[in-house]
Amino acid sequence: MGKAILIVLIIILVIIIFVISLVALFYLKAKRTIRNTARQFGFNNINNLADIKREVDQIKSQESERKRSVSGMTSLLLPQIVNDFPEFNENYIYNKTENSLRIIFDAINDLDPTELKKIPLLKEGLEKTIEDYKSNGIIIKYSDIVFHDFAIKDYNKLNGVATVTVCSTLEYYYSKEHNGVTQSDNRYKKQTRYACKFIYIYDESKMKGSSKIFGMNCPNCGAAIRVLGHKYCEYCGSQIGEINLKAWEFSSYNEY
Repeated sequence: MGKAILIVLIIILVIIIFVISLVALFYLKAKRTIRNTARQFGFNNINNLADIKREVDQIKSQESERKRSVSGMTSLLLPQIVNDFPEFNENYIYNKTENSLRIIFDAINDLDPTELKKIPLLKEGLEKTIEDYKSNGIIIKYSDIVFHDFAIKDYNKLNGVATVTVCSTLEYYYSKEHNGVTQSDNRYKKQTRYACKFIYIYDESKMKGSSKIFGMNCPNCGAAIRVLGHKYCEYCGSQIGEINLKAWEFSSYNEY
């Protein structure tokens, strides 16, 4: 009986040694694969997953400090704009780009749409976004915002409407919470770019589908505002905030 037990124990030991050998072989092979793959991408000091994480963290840190390049055609487009609109001021439009984005960031930070009245064409949509954040327990913060460069990216003039798109590079710290739970990579530094469009109505009589261009609706009943310049909604009679048609109005923005 004792001899049989000894044989069983020896078999178990052999199996354990075999399994350990397989695991060690797999580990060495995986380590070699990681190292060879990393070297193909220019990383020469990577031997394990910890080294990969270190390199990724280092790359992320470098990216957070590397300013994005501003892409634009200012030298080509600015003379055309000034020829069509002699009062156009390049620095004014750049300042308005920064100020408008700061208003948006502050409104989202504070979940308070009060200052959005300064960018009337976006006021309604951003108010809805802020209400959605409130109802879903979302808190987004932009801090330490620094603007770097500006350039004119695009210019169009058609059917009584002129549009200028400004590209801006900037950096900020970003964080997000959802129902009190901090999201991954909370409060990280981000280098990014925004394209901001401005619109100018130089001849309202030539405009076609102005409500589609602006996407504006009555704040009371939600009906589309079909004619800009009306002070009251044609459906419910509610007062509509007046928009200066003879000025460059901030009409849209997107991060890219």
